[in-house]
Amino acid sequence: MDVEEYIGYSKNVVPVELCKTIMNYGYNFQPSTYANHKGKATNSNDRVRMDECWIGKDDVYYVDIKEAFERVIKKYSDKFSLFSVQHTTDFRINRYSVGGFMSSHVDNIHHSHGQQYGYPQVSALLYLNDDYEGGEFYVTGKMFEPEQGSGIIFPSNFMFPHEAKAVTKGTRWSIVTWLM
Repeated sequence: MDVEEYIGYSKNVVPVELCKTIMNYGYNFQPSTYANHKGKATNSNDRVRMDECWIGKDDVYYVDIKEAFERVIKKYSDKFSLFSVQHTTDFRINRYSVGGFMSSHVDNIHHSHGQQYGYPQVSALLYLNDDYEGGEFYVTGKMFEPEQGSGIIFPSNFMFPHEAKAVTKGTRWSIVTWLM
């Protein structure tokens, strides 16, 4: 199999009304930080420029978001029978305004984000809107322009670097979790 075949893209996994509700909820966003391998977080406009907030089990939309991720996971596990999930991290809502981006990287988890250390087996994202320009998402060099309510899931290792290009118009919204 080509590595691109391990990238799963699913349409219509998040109801459009839920997407709109989450974007309009009024979460307390903070500028994103970049954690290095020593666990130190810094604001770095060279690595990432976006606002974020974390969604835990006590959040009003946690169950709805979890169910959307479960739909993405189910489709992926139907294709890859040895794939299973034992744990999901809390969810992070990413809000990229004009100029917002995330540089190419591979995922690992640092304590600076309130998560347990480790390397997830896969990363999964939900897309809340598609009414922006720029902000293309690349995994292993393959470009995605996800539709509202869609999801992407892919392995979280050195073979799957990914990035979000700069938004040029509007605001790009996504939610990410890491699966172990």
